[in-house]
Amino acid sequence: MVKRKYLFIEGTKDTSNGNLREGFSKLIEQKAKLKMPTISMGDGKSQAVDKFLNSDGAKLLCDLDADEGHRENDLEKYNLIEKKDSVFYMIQEMESWFISQPDILDKFYGEPISTKLAKKQATLFSEPDKELQRLTKSNKKRGQYHKVNHGTLLLKMLDANKLYNEFSDFKKLIDSLK
Repeated sequence: MVKRKYLFIEGTKDTSNGNLREGFSKLIEQKAKLKMPTISMGDGKSQAVDKFLNSDGAKLLCDLDADEGHRENDLEKYNLIEKKDSVFYMIQEMESWFISQPDILDKFYGEPISTKLAKKQATLFSEPDKELQRLTKSNKKRGQYHKVNHGTLLLKMLDANKLYNEFSDFKKLIDSLK
């Protein structure tokens, strides 16, 4: 009997504004194919960490909410040191992934959002969610960026191959599912 793999992800289970679990699933299956884990949303980082810590062989995907240099501090804060090889971060946040592929932002919002982005690496935005809100504040097609509603749709548009090549934690996550 094959043991089911679980991936706990920081984010809401509430689907009234969009289904983040479905968005992450569509993104990850681009690379994982038949090795897809069962994805469970954690309703916030603390809840996702608790679920992860109480499961054998599971993996955790969450926002670091800081730059790469804060990884060890976060692992300590959430008592994840012993399971650090199964913890994967979106640095700083999921929105860094969207900023790294500005062409999808242009397509989704129907305007050249990419021309408004500062020319810096996506992981260097300290609050990428707030940056997307600022850039889309007056957007006529979709309105201001909404973390769940827009995030769910943007996750499905991301190119997993680009993420795999640009974000080391995404690469490690995908490789760990093989």
